[in-house]
Amino acid sequence: MISGLKDIINDFDTFILDQWGVLHNGGDAFPNAVATLEFLKQHDKKVVILSNSGNTHNFSYQRLTDSGIRRDLYIDVLTSGDHMRHNFKQGKFDNLGSNALVFGWGEGINGTVLEDCGLTSVAIDDASLIMCYGVERGTVADYQRDLDIAFARGLEMVVSNPDLVAMSPTGELKLCPGSIATAYAAMGGKVHWHGKPQAEVYAMCHTLLGGWDNAIAVGDSLEHDIRGANTAGISSLFLTTGIHADDLSAKMTNKDDVISASAVADLSREFDVQPSHYIDWFQVD
Repeated sequence: MISGLKDIINDFDTFILDQWGVLHNGGDAFPNAVATLEFLKQHDKKVVILSNSGNTHNFSYQRLTDSGIRRDLYIDVLTSGDHMRHNFKQGKFDNLGSNALVFGWGEGINGTVLEDCGLTSVAIDDASLIMCYGVERGTVADYQRDLDIAFARGLEMVVSNPDLVAMSPTGELKLCPGSIATAYAAMGGKVHWHGKPQAEVYAMCHTLLGGWDNAIAVGDSLEHDIRGANTAGISSLFLTTGIHADDLSAKMTNKDDVISASAVADLSREFDVQPSHYIDWFQVD
């Protein structure tokens, strides 16, 4: 465990930060986030935000600014939505056609996804693929009928945000597109994943930054941030106050103690990942 980034500041030249759970949860920036970013800037570190968001980096710029995080505190943002759009533009999915059964966030939200990817929204009987970028319905079960029909028709799914859940500003977990995609994959459906933990998005990040000597990924998801870092062969810093907070707390024998190394190790084994370090919040000390 480290108390803050001051403990490891001299070990890394590059910090790859998750957005939700590290810098904010959709509302204002966490109390220590801006000061910690300023600390990294003062030490001339490369800082990039790697986010499992179905939106583009431009949307993230605005969200970060709205949260109180200045644009000069990071080099750039790369999202799973950017990754997906890149693959469509490269022709990776040309064989899937352009008629999509769309699972989105609702009318008017993420409105450029279909245009960016050259797709048309159609009914399931006319669809040649599934585009999954949002969760408008309440639960995965609410999508099951569509998934059954799509699977019977052999449709492949493209998912722009692989996260299963995300923390809301109120501290509650909300369903994310990755949960629908995971259910479809469990049925035997073919899913094309984007963002963390895919090795390709870390290669894109490496190119975006012009390379690095020693990088560390910071995030609160063992499945995405830590697994992604392990896959990319870089170090990782796991935040225990994010989406796994309740799971970690349940493994503690003394609930008044700070999260123990054994609790982190036990939960990490369940996900078959290994974080290099862990910390409670994104902070300097």
